[in-house]
Amino acid sequence: MNAQKGYATVSRDGQVLFDLRLFASLDTVGGFDESSSFEVDRSEAGVVRVTARSSVWESRVTTTRFLADRIEVQTTVTGSGRLTDVHLLGGRRTPRGFLPSGSRLEQVYSPNPDHPSRVMRDAVEPATISVCGEGGEPGIERWLFTPAPWCFAAAVSPGWVGFSVVAPVAEQNFTSYHYRPVTGGFSLQLDYEGHTTVDGTFTTPLLVIHLGGDSAEDVLVRHRQLLDAAGVVPARAAERPQWWSGTIFCGWGAQCALGVRTDQPPQPLATQANYDVFLETLASQGIVPETVVIDDKWQASYATCRPDPERWSDLAGWIAKRHAAGQRVLLWWKAWDYEGAPLDACITDASGEPVGLDADSPACVELIRDAVTYMLSADGLDADGFKIDFTARTPSGSSLRHSGTRWGAALLHEQLRLVYDTAKQVKPDALVVTHTPDPAFLDVTDMIRLNDVLHDHTAGPGYVARHMTYRAGVVRSVVPELGVDTDGWMMPSHAEWRDYLRIQDSLGVPALYYVDGTDTDRYDFRTDDYDAVKDTWNRYRERRSI
Repeated sequence: MNAQKGYATVSRDGQVLFDLRLFASLDTVGGFDESSSFEVDRSEAGVVRVTARSSVWESRVTTTRFLADRIEVQTTVTGSGRLTDVHLLGGRRTPRGFLPSGSRLEQVYSPNPDHPSRVMRDAVEPATISVCGEGGEPGIERWLFTPAPWCFAAAVSPGWVGFSVVAPVAEQNFTSYHYRPVTGGFSLQLDYEGHTTVDGTFTTPLLVIHLGGDSAEDVLVRHRQLLDAAGVVPARAAERPQWWSGTIFCGWGAQCALGVRTDQPPQPLATQANYDVFLETLASQGIVPETVVIDDKWQASYATCRPDPERWSDLAGWIAKRHAAGQRVLLWWKAWDYEGAPLDACITDASGEPVGLDADSPACVELIRDAVTYMLSADGLDADGFKIDFTARTPSGSSLRHSGTRWGAALLHEQLRLVYDTAKQVKPDALVVTHTPDPAFLDVTDMIRLNDVLHDHTAGPGYVARHMTYRAGVVRSVVPELGVDTDGWMMPSHAEWRDYLRIQDSLGVPALYYVDGTDTDRYDFRTDDYDAVKDTWNRYRERRSI
């Protein structure tokens, strides 16, 4: 260890892995957290405590425990301030500026899908796991798993290592977890955005560097084991109703395909008449889904969740007919959207304008409970559950105003908890589908949707199947107790759709999004396309019955 410079060299089998910085920087709204001197305590075997003279905190102590199979790191600060960026395994030290850890990392794997054909990346390329993202915004196309498990995996000869954040969801008041590389080094960062106020002491979430592992998925399995051992994974009922495993038809792809052929946006095409045609067309080909998802935008207002009467003259009656035919119905629900919500149910910006629902607001609690009760109860629509989307629109920004102390992942979890708990009170076997494959969210979801397909014209044939297999591997590694909705939109071509269709049944519940053709290349289905769907569904049903 180099006590003067505050780093320790870590080796495995004679091979140097890291020169780990044993200090951190916890920046605040008031200023950067800079160290000017260190005191190193090694009085306890296998433990190094570095006390830094900080520019913004009364004290800052980083404790690093070196164990046989892992390294555990936590930092405690004393003082007052509003946290912004928390830098781990690196930090600012005058007069040298920001000092990262050194490393021999070769490649890095993120469980958060953000590129259509890349899973592994060079170690000098950054990566982010977050509850914030947006498909329509350049540079932040990472909305697919929000959140993914808080764990990066890295290949370093002769094996793998993992960087796990181990914390209960109540302590996940950050929006993003970043891998910040430099040439020959890296650091990690958590974004608190000024919404966590320290007045006394604050301890960072436990960071565990676990050594060993045979593959990236094996690192994720170890990540889940760490969470279980720490007691931070919420309990959930072991029972899984049989109907949750039924084949799925979601109308969004069909809406999009109809839209491109008629030059219309897809949302207004979520109508009772269109969904009747969708299901009749499939039935005429011998395809009868067990679960039907009514997608965006069946409701008049996103927040209140009442049917648009111009599109659905009798949604409750329509659902009753599906039930009579032995089918279940899920309704698409848009997280965070405040359309139709009162202002006191919302997070607001600096000018007082709403930007999203605020689950810590009493008005929002009442709003969500009323909407969920209406959608699921026999006196309302009597639907069977939800496909929850747009969790990646978790609000981000230090100037935003909200009711409680939760922020980031913790606030998203609270919103989903309101939906989930109310749903189970109204209809105990209701199915809640999300794209939140993080073990901390086990108590607010029943099934993980693999989410939208991304387009990459340079990836070569078969990339959709490869990428969706990777996503399913993430889910299987960290939340194996949950079902998998394999999705199926937006396919870049008919050929890629057929290629993916061949493996859907091996990844989870087959989900069909198209009815008579694809949207991107406007390919009109033929008899063999319908036969291919039936083949996949039959294989899946045979496997399910074993």
